[in-house]
Amino acid sequence: MFDERMHFRHHHGGRMRDSAYNIKEIIDFLEIKNDWEIADLGAGDGYFSKEFVKYAKSVTAIDIDNSYFDEMNSLGIKTIKADLCKFDQGKYDLTFMANVYHGLRLECKENLSENIRKITKKYFAIMDFNEVRMFGPPMRVKKEEVIKDLESQGFKLYKEKDLKYHYLLVFEKIGD
Repeated sequence: MFDERMHFRHHHGGRMRDSAYNIKEIIDFLEIKNDWEIADLGAGDGYFSKEFVKYAKSVTAIDIDNSYFDEMNSLGIKTIKADLCKFDQGKYDLTFMANVYHGLRLECKENLSENIRKITKKYFAIMDFNEVRMFGPPMRVKKEEVIKDLESQGFKLYKEKDLKYHYLLVFEKIGD
């Protein structure tokens, strides 16, 4: 059986990932504060978690695959093995998700959106593939659809950035 997530992770790392976006540009755009607790949802190999931990008070990497947890733990990153369709534990100043939403939206959109709302204190940032199909998964979610999904859960679009192959949206949690 073909596992698209593992295939994509394998091919999306290294030079291809580095040419797709500039991690420093993303960090700067997110304006991470040194007192923030961050959750990296669908952290995979910890590419973003390893950067976030340099700027934030704490980082928790959450993924269904724990293959990279030992390495991340050694860098001071907390790890939780969990299915994001069911995960609703903790409270984070920033919850972040990169290249995961397009797949989970089909699996568990309502649960996922509700759970993100439960665990987010201030901001939710999502990075996913735009319409440019140089690489990545065949399924895409237009940023307008992501905005609609998150606004229906009590988030307001705070800012957005278009990258070469991705969009980056930052939402502010409204209420409670």
